Amino acid sequence: MASMLNENEVKEKIITLRSGNAKLAIIPEVGACITRYCLKTEEQVLELMRPGTQAGITAEDPLAMGCFPLIPFSSRIRNGRFSFQGKQIKMPPNFPPEAHTIHGHGWKVPWTVCEVQEHRAVLAYQHFADEWPFPYLARLIFELNGPSLTVTLQITNSGTSAMPAGMGLHPYFVRTPLATITAKTEKMWVNDSENMPLSLETVPEIGLLSQSLTVKQKALDNLFCGWNREVLISWPEWNAALKISAESPLDYLVIFTPPEEDFFCVEPVSHVTDAFNMLDRGDSGNGTKILLPDEMLEGKISFVPELN
Repeated sequence: MASMLNENEVKEKIITLRSGNAKLAIIPEVGACITRYCLKTEEQVLELMRPGTQAGITAEDPLAMGCFPLIPFSSRIRNGRFSFQGKQIKMPPNFPPEAHTIHGHGWKVPWTVCEVQEHRAVLAYQHFADEWPFPYLARLIFELNGPSLTVTLQITNSGTSAMPAGMGLHPYFVRTPLATITAKTEKMWVNDSENMPLSLETVPEIGLLSQSLTVKQKALDNLFCGWNREVLISWPEWNAALKISAESPLDYLVIFTPPEEDFFCVEPVSHVTDAFNMLDRGDSGNGTKILLPDEMLEGKISFVPELN
């Protein structure tokens, strides 16, 4: 992002939703990012996603926020290149120094505010053909219901030919010493040195996840298949947990636990890393959705706090 926001501009640009003792803050102009999702109890304020830093918000940096959308694909496309129905697509790198294009457009563009109520907001982004030659309309619907948050993602093909599509959310969570992730999965994509998928394997991490993986146990940046679309994040220090539930087509789970950071990520997504190239090779199980003109892809993710 080229500009810097001052503190007053930040306040003006953030949308705040409230429901009961829950608060959700969104900044549409910075990738439709969530800057805060928290729950105020009698004892404390629970940060259910990592709160965006003031410096990160004023710098308009999506990587410093609490969550951003993955539209119209998640994770990496190798070298930004793929072929689809005879079209050769070359996308510019958007995450230097990486050579691979990552996470699509949504996290790096301003979104338009379509609707704001006390507990609900609707945002939209219209993409016109460029290096990604497929025009589409994306919508995000944020809804607070008591302490629970539901985010609905939609992509509609607004072009005249078929387009490949995918989606997901990239939430960040506060890393505490005892934080755990519990999820039922079947296999994990083992990566090469550039975090690109190499082989789909049954690994020890599958068992660890099913019995609650302590975030500090493993440094992961991997995609898991055979996910039952439910995951539980627990913070024993806070006597709190967050249940995440997704609906199909969000059938895959990315887990990112960088050892030197104060956060970790648990990302429901609709396809495998580099899925469009897998589709072109004829590899099954890649998760790519092919949208015909005017066809819509929709995914829904719910976050439900649990207090002990």
